[in-house]
Amino acid sequence: MIGELDPVEGSWYHHLDKGQDFMVVDVNEREGTVDIQHFDGDIEELEMEEWEEMDLEEIEPPEDWTGPLDDLESDDLSY
Repeated sequence: MIGELDPVEGSWYHHLDKGQDFMVVDVNEREGTVDIQHFDGDIEELEMEEWEEMDLEEIEPPEDWTGPLDDLESDDLSY
């Protein structure tokens, strides 16, 4: 599915080539960048061209999707 998925803030994706899960945290159309946060907490900025070349599938959030979020309190969750 190379280049078929648009980045959507808050959505989770699986990089098929690397076997990594990540969440899109920001899409800056003006600058043509996508910021992603890997499950381990690392944040990476991609050029839109890089995004379009990635082999991705959209996935459900992991069961413990709060793992990469350092300062999230349980009160911040909506359940």
